[in-house]
Amino acid sequence: MQKIVIIGTSPIVSFHIKALREAGLEPIAIASSNLNSTNVENFAIKNKISKFFPNWKKMLDEQEYDGILIATKIEHTIEILEESIKYNIPILVEKPVSFDSKSLEKILQVAHDKIMVGYNRRYYRTVKHVKKNVDTKKEFSQSSMIAPETPTIRKFFDNTSHCIDMLHFIFGEIHLEFVKKIIFKDQIRGVVAIFSTEQNDTIQFTGNWGTSDNFSLSTYIGKKKLELRPFEKLKTFEGMDIMEPTEESPIRKYIPKIVETIELETIDGKIKPGFYQQAREFAQMIKTGSKSENAASLIDAKKTIEICEKIVGEYTK
Repeated sequence: MQKIVIIGTSPIVSFHIKALREAGLEPIAIASSNLNSTNVENFAIKNKISKFFPNWKKMLDEQEYDGILIATKIEHTIEILEESIKYNIPILVEKPVSFDSKSLEKILQVAHDKIMVGYNRRYYRTVKHVKKNVDTKKEFSQSSMIAPETPTIRKFFDNTSHCIDMLHFIFGEIHLEFVKKIIFKDQIRGVVAIFSTEQNDTIQFTGNWGTSDNFSLSTYIGKKKLELRPFEKLKTFEGMDIMEPTEESPIRKYIPKIVETIELETIDGKIKPGFYQQAREFAQMIKTGSKSENAASLIDAKKTIEICEKIVGEYTK
């Protein structure tokens, strides 16, 4: 069984541990990114990991392992990733890796090609189905993404980066054509942006921060509408039912026909969605030494943060 060491003790790490085990990997040791952590021992016991280290560098030096999982506070990730790269071991690192594209550019100069970035929504069956439709279409498409993020710049980089990476995954290279920041009381409260693709598709992006809405992506191809709302559920519409007015209901109604509904895989109801599929590809990368096309790379992570910076400006604490 392939052995994994873990750096990080945040709540999301427990989901990773469950996914790693389900994929046939064995977490053997864990360390916190915080050298003064008082939580790592309890976390190790709770998650049934036999070894724990107060110093993550010591763990990397002393243990024998086949892969490294890094899931720490983003402000610590680059330093830990840079040190981990020196061991030339396959790495799964949590997104977005950094809030700064310059640091990602710098680390790319020393990185090896056995690094996966944890943009887990790439592994949703629903998202992959939209990608398949986009890849095989014979005409242009129009899309609209809604991202009602918590209204802070940090959350935009931390979480809405998922949305930007998803667009990149589905449509390939995306180019920012227009952006308008919504400013209220000298603070950014939302954004509107337009992207184009290499296939001349158009994507409208609305960051309606703090509103009563759900994350969604609607893609229109010919008469077909593919609606991820939320991302975990896909409805495909094609054609319209027209209900003529009656005395009881004097309004003519146009109702899109649902022709297909796709849900997540069964395993996604037991483990955080996408984590098992991601862990399985991590196991495959350890075995073969090469990353799959589905997995996000450090280059993908850099492109995502560059787009975030173009939309709202560079992140500052």
